[in-house]
Amino acid sequence: MTQDLFERVIKRYVVPIAELRGGAGDCFYFLRKNGSFCFTQGYCHPKDAVYCKIIYFPEKGGWMEIHGREYGTTIKRIVNGKLELVPHDRQLARHFEIDPTLDPKEPLPCWAEYHVKLPLSEFTGYFDHRKSLRMAMEDYPKVREAVEKAAEILDIPIDRLGCTGSLSYGRLEEPADDVDLCIYGTVDENARVIERIRGLTRDPARQVVEFGKFWPMRFYHREIMICPFFEYLNPEDAPLRELGVEILREGVRAEGRVKDDTHGIYMPVVLTLDQVTIDGEPHGDITLIIYDGSLRGEYYRGDRLVMNGVRLIKVRERGKVFPALLVTVSPQIGKAPA
Repeated sequence: MTQDLFERVIKRYVVPIAELRGGAGDCFYFLRKNGSFCFTQGYCHPKDAVYCKIIYFPEKGGWMEIHGREYGTTIKRIVNGKLELVPHDRQLARHFEIDPTLDPKEPLPCWAEYHVKLPLSEFTGYFDHRKSLRMAMEDYPKVREAVEKAAEILDIPIDRLGCTGSLSYGRLEEPADDVDLCIYGTVDENARVIERIRGLTRDPARQVVEFGKFWPMRFYHREIMICPFFEYLNPEDAPLRELGVEILREGVRAEGRVKDDTHGIYMPVVLTLDQVTIDGEPHGDITLIIYDGSLRGEYYRGDRLVMNGVRLIKVRERGKVFPALLVTVSPQIGKAPA
């Protein structure tokens, strides 16, 4: 039987789900058997399932096209002719509208409250960051040039790079698009890379402002936007891989200063705060966990943060028990006024 364009391209990029080793990782796209593309965040997933978001789903008359097939999306919408991001609660509600087989009462950990849980058995495969980048550099000379230049600018070997986003399954819009670049390194290596990026973005011409927001880890190379996603070369270096949580208090207001930003460029964002107050009462140093991928790399050492409506939790992580503040959506947190 003749394969259509979608099948031909996907066959080159996808990795069979049976070849997934060590469970799901951060910012991978998975291809569901019904044709949906699902996205994972962070490293805390069940053994035989993933916490994910359904990003693109087959939809007749959908507003986007993936290799000749029509798709809708849960994350963006066009309002008055302008493209805008869909709020997290509406994104989640859309999941249950497009797939009535999903159970809205499925118990999820509080940090994954804007995700759904899907068993690995529902997927045909996933898109490996490094394999996808190799394929995309073969298919798109513009991507090859941008990646080679980014590797040179950031002083990273190309074999430590991969890609996520639509490029991971072979889709590149013309005439211009972005490259969601996965950067694998040790914690120290990635710290050096983020400093280089911060240096680059001091040039206004390289800064990325999108959806009314300045993105501190993104930068332009000519007309292509480079969007870095930092990954742990050794997954054991991720501070949160099990993340057992007990909610101590809901809806708290907290303030604090970032004392340690070592893991602030990953997902989930993990920071240490000092000079902390919780509901107006002084508190010792505390861990801040941010489970919203739009806030990767947003906060650095010395930043003063204000949080509203967040959770105070007790974390159990590989034998350790400690308190933490949990942010799950960006409106809950911001920098204190100067």
